Amino acid sequence: MPGPIVSPGGLPDLGALVEQTPIATVYLDAGLRYVKVNDEFCRFVRLSREAIIGHRVSEVAAAGFDMAMIDGVLAGQVLAGVPLVDWTLEQYVDGSRRVYAWSAFRVAADDGSVLGALGWLVDVTEREREAADVEQARARFDLLARASSEIGTTLDIHQTCAELACLAVPRLADRMAIELLDHVLQGEDPGPGQHEGAGYVRLRRIIVRDVQADVPVSYREDEQITAPLTHARVNALFQGAPVLVPVMAEAAEQVTYSRQHAEVLLNRGVHTLVVVPLIARGTTLGTAAFMRAEQPGPYSDADVSLFGELASRAAVSIDNARLYHREHDAAVTLQRSLLPRAIPGVAGLEIAFGYQPANRHAQAGGDWFDVIPLPDGQVALVIGDVTGHGIHAAAVMGQLRTTIAALARLGSAPQEIMQQLSHLLADNDTETEATCLYALYDRATRRCRFTSAGHPPPALWHPGGTVEFVDVRPGMILGVQCDSYPTTEARLAPGCVLAFYTDGLVEQPGQVIDVGMTRLAGALATSLERSLDYCRDSILGSRPDASDDIALLLARVLR
Repeated sequence: MPGPIVSPGGLPDLGALVEQTPIATVYLDAGLRYVKVNDEFCRFVRLSREAIIGHRVSEVAAAGFDMAMIDGVLAGQVLAGVPLVDWTLEQYVDGSRRVYAWSAFRVAADDGSVLGALGWLVDVTEREREAADVEQARARFDLLARASSEIGTTLDIHQTCAELACLAVPRLADRMAIELLDHVLQGEDPGPGQHEGAGYVRLRRIIVRDVQADVPVSYREDEQITAPLTHARVNALFQGAPVLVPVMAEAAEQVTYSRQHAEVLLNRGVHTLVVVPLIARGTTLGTAAFMRAEQPGPYSDADVSLFGELASRAAVSIDNARLYHREHDAAVTLQRSLLPRAIPGVAGLEIAFGYQPANRHAQAGGDWFDVIPLPDGQVALVIGDVTGHGIHAAAVMGQLRTTIAALARLGSAPQEIMQQLSHLLADNDTETEATCLYALYDRATRRCRFTSAGHPPPALWHPGGTVEFVDVRPGMILGVQCDSYPTTEARLAPGCVLAFYTDGLVEQPGQVIDVGMTRLAGALATSLERSLDYCRDSILGSRPDASDDIALLLARVLR
């Protein structure tokens, strides 16, 4: 047992100071043996005074503290004259962690000799927890703010899912997978009860992302997954409730689609998982699964809440893309149904035509064309473009095409037809406008009269291979109450080809239209020596990802 401790001279009030201080306080002599401790200190270390007084710091087994480290810091730093201020000490007892702010300084006599050290502990566990909660809330707010700007940047379902995965991995998960119902990818509405008769659902793996490259996956991207309605993940999907699996090994087969799927995830090291449903506007779309492998600790209810918010934001963007593509497909279907399915044979002309809708990332427009044989042996060649996009533009296009055909067959002059169309649009009060080019060809004289309502001029290919654009004097676009539509007349030589087109063929973002027209002239010059069909296919094939509809009408003058 250590020998008796002699109270240091010159510090008569030290005992009272230690005893009366409301925080855990201790006084040590120069040999780092306990001289004075108060009740609060005894409570922290879970020992009696008798078990502490007279012993060196390293000899006292204080519960949950690293006493060897504390002894070393006191000997090497505090007694050397370097004070400690709010040094963080951690205590682990019965699986719980507490945090203390430790301060200590050297005590010296008037002659400078070292008498010992005075120190105290302040329990800052709650303060640390509150600070951690504030930091976690700030990080969560920042993450949700990023999600608002980084998820849903396009109207593309796959891109939106990739953006969610990019935000989550590796920040929130080591691995992530997203599956959507097949109906969603087809633009359909997966309403409630849709799968009850079948007893199963078909999902499509959209994306799987992992912090490690080239790791095994059980279901690859775009692979179909068939799962019974009783499956835990499917049940979560239609109940709209997340699934939290704190310990993956205990429920792997219940939350995976097959035994192989479970083995792949467990072999990857996945130890915790959260599955959240993707639901927007009451429509069930699919699920997103977040997994940890390298990151320690199970997911918590707070993680489930965060993942739910991220999934909710992503689901709205996915649903926007679904609705957009559904309307896009409906507009394209309507537009195709309103365009001529076949062109009647016209004496004196060889005809080829084509229509190409905009890519799926752009809305369908209101482009149209027509060939109208007239009773007097003439033929009207028409092409036009309704401003705006979607089903409305397609419907207006159908109305204009029907009206032109009716007026032309009644013998109305081109100028009168344009006036009637312009009044029709203006009276509809929808602020819809359109361009149109009407060409009236007379086979007997090979003369063609052009009347334009703001439409790009036709290209004229000559048998020698040269191409020019007919200098058609344009009138105002349809819908602005204009009564003046001048006519331009040209005589066409046998073998020449007229090319009528809409602006989607010659316009590109960031590029003047002259560049597109020059490109079209070059394409006509090199392809029209062959067939009209070859020329049409070549021109349309050169713009597979055009952001606007394209209508093309080719007419060769026969002898």
